[in-house]
Amino acid sequence: MAISIKDLDGGIGNAIIASGIVTGQNYIEKNKKHLTQDKEKFKKYRFSLNDYTEVTQFDVSNEDIEFVIGLCIDASKANRNAIVAIVVDKDFKYGIGRMFSILAEETGWEIMVYRSRVEAEAWIKKRVKEKFGIDGLKFG
Repeated sequence: MAISIKDLDGGIGNAIIASGIVTGQNYIEKNKKHLTQDKEKFKKYRFSLNDYTEVTQFDVSNEDIEFVIGLCIDASKANRNAIVAIVVDKDFKYGIGRMFSILAEETGWEIMVYRSRVEAEAWIKKRVKEKFGIDGLKFG
């Protein structure tokens, strides 16, 4: 299993890409490292693309998700303006993504769940242009 996190578009966005078997421990460790990083860097983020389409098994408990949501709420104190897309392809993962988006409302982030990366990227491009006046995102 791998969760990779990389900055995109000159550091104004990031991609969180997961594949294989996601365990609660790995989910928490990767998100903790990412969400508690340098606050000045975190303030620059305008979007986050979270792609879980290559996940084959999601062994994450409700408590693990709630812990990560707490990390998101803490991180949102440095940046409440993020546009966040979660990409999932299966019904079960879609339900988890929707639950996450509802529980994370306190962050102030705009969070949407999509079934395809193409849809998610299109929404991010539209919202980042509307909200921040930034055009031409490349996601790379």
